[in-house]
Amino acid sequence: MIAILHRAFSISLLISLVGCGIRGPLYMPNVPPVPPAPSEPEPKGKLYPPVAPASTNTSSSAK
Repeated sequence: MIAILHRAFSISLLISLVGCGIRGPLYMPNVPPVPPAPSEPEPKGKLYPPVAPASTNTSSSAK
């Protein structure tokens, strides 16, 4: 009975150590630095990029 428990414990320990799913070396990821804050506030009420006015040429399409 003790031998069965010893083998079961050994097999479960082996599975838990091998089956973690992580491959390769462990490392801390490099976090990119925070971008600097903009020096000027964003303008309000303007469209970027500016929209060109649409030309309405109905004389050639009406014929």
